[in-house]
Amino acid sequence: MAENQEVLLKVEHLCQYFKVGPGFETKAVDDVSFDIKKGEVFGLVGESGCGKTTTGRSIIKLYDITSGSVYFKGQRIAAGTRSYKKAIAKAKQELKAATDPAEQQRLEKFIAEQKEEIKNAKRDHKQADPKLVTKIQMIFQDPIASLDPRMTVKDIIAEGLVIQGEKNKKVIEKKVYDMLEMVGLVKEHATRYPHEFSGGQRQRIGVARSVIMNPDLIIADEPVSALDVSVQAQVINLLNDLREKFGLTILFIAHDLSVVKYFSDRIGVMYFGKMVELADSDELFAHPLHPYTKSLLSAIPLPDPIYEKARKRIVYNPLAEHDYSVDKPSLREVSPGHFVQCNNAEFERIQKELKG
Repeated sequence: MAENQEVLLKVEHLCQYFKVGPGFETKAVDDVSFDIKKGEVFGLVGESGCGKTTTGRSIIKLYDITSGSVYFKGQRIAAGTRSYKKAIAKAKQELKAATDPAEQQRLEKFIAEQKEEIKNAKRDHKQADPKLVTKIQMIFQDPIASLDPRMTVKDIIAEGLVIQGEKNKKVIEKKVYDMLEMVGLVKEHATRYPHEFSGGQRQRIGVARSVIMNPDLIIADEPVSALDVSVQAQVINLLNDLREKFGLTILFIAHDLSVVKYFSDRIGVMYFGKMVELADSDELFAHPLHPYTKSLLSAIPLPDPIYEKARKRIVYNPLAEHDYSVDKPSLREVSPGHFVQCNNAEFERIQKELKG
């Protein structure tokens, strides 16, 4: 992708924690940052439970994020306050112990700044333009659960238009029929209910429901994982066609790496709620640097019995691979456009590996 291309979506230090009991919480997404340029397909991969879907749902504001910020078209549409509150608590502890007047003044100023940040974050999150947010649409993973069984296909696809205030029934009808044909269905399907369709057809209805809103960004949450292989190819090709026709930008969430490689311009790899590697699609497959990425790629099967017989699966054991007891990791740019989650020692080792 071009370096000067407009950034459509920017995610900064996104954290999404969920309470799982009194005094306990799970870190579904922990300090994830990336951006998506206009017109590109950004693939987000990782094993089940690593936080991919939660990231997508947090971006579209189905969850109130715990910490971090989400910018869309330059405007902050979602913001969390946890990081600011933690910084205030730490600064207050330091303030109690501080004896130097200059240090006390610095800490008091810092606390006031963080309180202002909290106020701004709450305002931006609450007052985000609803019309701007609807320019992000989502295709859900389960084509059965995401369609209301009591609504006809026409009502499902037209629901967004009605909510946006479109009242002309002829306009709605024409848009729905046009969209049905665009996704490979026919207008006779409009009066039917979801249970009358196959999985692939239901997913096409889900695609139509998203695209009819004329979005700038589509979050496709594992749109092909519940479908047969032949149908997967049809849905991927459909998304490709729609991308070219409408100039769509897509966040493509999946765990099938071969599909992601075919469809994505850049890929982010997630593990245990964190982004561990981010690079161009070809670069990531040619030169995986994080041990988890190497493990994922080693699991891709190929229709070649000779290769499969010799294929060695790499097992990722984070406790054996990393020592983060003192030197903590962060997402660092190890080569232009290629980011890896690593600490200082690992960064130096990767640099030697790249030079060698």
